[in-house]
Amino acid sequence: MNKLMLLLLSLVAVTSVSNAQDSTARKTKKERIQNHAQNMDSTRRQNLKEKGITKENLKDLDLSQDQKKQVDDILINTKKEKEKIKNDATLTDAQKEEKLKATEKDAKAKLNNVLTPEQREKMKKKRMKPQE
Repeated sequence: MNKLMLLLLSLVAVTSVSNAQDSTARKTKKERIQNHAQNMDSTRRQNLKEKGITKENLKDLDLSQDQKKQVDDILINTKKEKEKIKNDATLTDAQKEEKLKATEKDAKAKLNNVLTPEQREKMKKKRMKPQE
C-alpha cells in the first residue's frame, strides 16, 4: 500500500512539474516576441533621433501652419504604415526590417520635400550636433 501511494505521489509530482515548465516556456516565448517588437521600436526611435527626425527637432524649425499639417500627416501615415508592417504575419522579421527601413527612408524624403532649404540646413546642423 505504501509503495502504491509513493508511486502515485511521484507520478503526480512529475506531471505537475512538467506542466509548470510547459506553461512557463509558452509564456517566455510570447514575452520574447513582445520584447523583440519593443526593442525594434526603441531602436528605430533612437535611429530617428540620431537622424534628427523627432517632433522636438521639428518644432525648432519654425514651420508654417501648412508645413506643420503636412509634417503631422507624414508622421501619422508613417506610424500607421509601420504598425501595418509590424502586424503583418505573412512577413518574416527580415522582410519587416527591410520594409520598415524603406518606410522611414520614404518619410524622410517626404519631410525633406516639405522643408525649405534653410530648414533642411538647420535640421542637418542638429543632426551633426553631438547627443547629450
